Amino acid sequence: MKTWHEILEIAIHAPSPHNVQPWRVKIIDDRKAELYIDSRRTLPKEDVTGSFIILTMGMFIEALKILAAPKGFHLSYELFHEPDWFAPAILEIKEHDLIPFAKLRLKESEPVSSRYDEKLFLKRRTSRLHLRDERVSAEAIEQLTKNADDWNQKFAVITDAERIERLMTLNTAALFEDLNAAEYHDEIVEWFRYSDAESKRHLDGLDYRSMNVSRSNLWLSAKMPWLLRVPVAKQIFARIYRLQTGLIPTLGIISGGFWKPADAVEAGKFLMRFWLETATHNLYIHPFGNLVTNRKAAEAVENETGISDV
Repeated sequence: MKTWHEILEIAIHAPSPHNVQPWRVKIIDDRKAELYIDSRRTLPKEDVTGSFIILTMGMFIEALKILAAPKGFHLSYELFHEPDWFAPAILEIKEHDLIPFAKLRLKESEPVSSRYDEKLFLKRRTSRLHLRDERVSAEAIEQLTKNADDWNQKFAVITDAERIERLMTLNTAALFEDLNAAEYHDEIVEWFRYSDAESKRHLDGLDYRSMNVSRSNLWLSAKMPWLLRVPVAKQIFARIYRLQTGLIPTLGIISGGFWKPADAVEAGKFLMRFWLETATHNLYIHPFGNLVTNRKAAEAVENETGISDV
C-alpha cells in the first residue's frame, strides 16, 4: 500500500477544471486499485459533452504513470467501459454516486528516470496573475510543439499584439455572456470561494486569490451577473478584467482531438505532460476556457486564427 500512498500524495495535485478534483481511488492491494469519478464533482451544465471530466481522468492516470516510473513500477490501466459510455453517465445528475472509470495496475520494472520531477507537480502552473513582459522562448516553444506532435495534437503561438487583443475581447464577451446563462452561472458559482476560511474548509474550487479578483468583484459576478449587461457597468468590468492579466506577449493555442470521449482520454494524458513541461521552463498558463466552451466564441477564434479544434 505504501507505493500507492506515495504516488497518490503527489498525483492529487494534478489540475482539474474549476479545481473540482473529481477522482476517487479505491486501493485493492499493493498492486491493484480502482479509479472512480465522483459525480458530485462533475460539471454537467458547462461540460455538456463530458469531455472535460474525461480529459481530467486521463490527466490523473498519466500523473500516476509518471510518478510510478522512477519508483520502479509501470502503471497500466483498463477502462471499466468503452469511452462513449462515460459521457451520459457523467451528464446524468446523481447524488453521491461513484462512477467506475478504470482498473489500475502496478507492475515492477526497472526504475526509469523522468523528465518531470515530482516537485513539478507541486508548482501550480495555472495563474491569473499579471503575466511577465517577455515572450516565451523559442526553446520552450520547440519543446511544447514536439510534445503536442508526439500525442497527435498541435501547438501554435500568436505574438501579434493586435490579434491577441481581438481574441481577448472575444474572451471577455464570452465570459460575460456565460455568466448570464442561468445553468452555466449556477454551476460555476458553486465553486467560487470568497474567503480564506471557505477555501481552507473546502480545499477545492476557485479561490478569489487564484482568480486574481477581489472578494467583492467575485461576489458581484456571482450574485449580480446582470451588471455585466448594463452598458456602463459592462465597460468598467471589462476594463478591470482585462487589466488583471496585463500585457500578453505570447498566446498559445492547443488543438486536436478532444470532444470525442476516446480522444478526451488521450488528450488528458498529453495535457498532463504539457502542463509539466511548462513548469520545466518556468512558464505559467493563464487559461481562457470560455473561448473553447462558448461555441459562438470558439467559431470566432477559428475565423480569427484559422485553427480548428481548439
